[in-house]
Amino acid sequence: MSRIIVCDTTTLIVLEKQRRLALLCELFNEVIIPENVFHEFQAGLVDDQSLADAGCLSVVKVASSSRLNSLLILLDAGEAEAIELAASEQLPLIIDEKKGRSIAQRLGLVITGLAGLLVLAAKENILKSAQAQDILDNAVQHGYRLSPGLYKQITDQLK
Repeated sequence: MSRIIVCDTTTLIVLEKQRRLALLCELFNEVIIPENVFHEFQAGLVDDQSLADAGCLSVVKVASSSRLNSLLILLDAGEAEAIELAASEQLPLIIDEKKGRSIAQRLGLVITGLAGLLVLAAKENILKSAQAQDILDNAVQHGYRLSPGLYKQITDQLK
């Protein structure tokens, strides 16, 4: 089964800062990122090599549409393009920001975030549970926002 997903910026940045960007390629055959997400991500790159190591990333230009224009009123360009791309291609979406997640869900998109990816990686034995927990804890320590209830739920799933 070919697994393809669209990704917003936050998860890319968090994984790249921890030198774990290649994890996406272990979970998915292709990770599609809109141009604006790529530009946001590229601006914060720690190491250009990590981008080369993540050979599953594809950058695409998102066509203008009335839905995209409406999304741009509510969200930043990267989030808006990621949601538009996932909706137009009927693909699942990796998105972490609360407002963007809410809008994506209202559009009927299948969504996940960094925490969900870490649980998936542990369940598929790509990461040990302790490794997934370490990535999550490091992200939280460096400003990744996760409600205490969701943090506990994810931690319980990683045990």
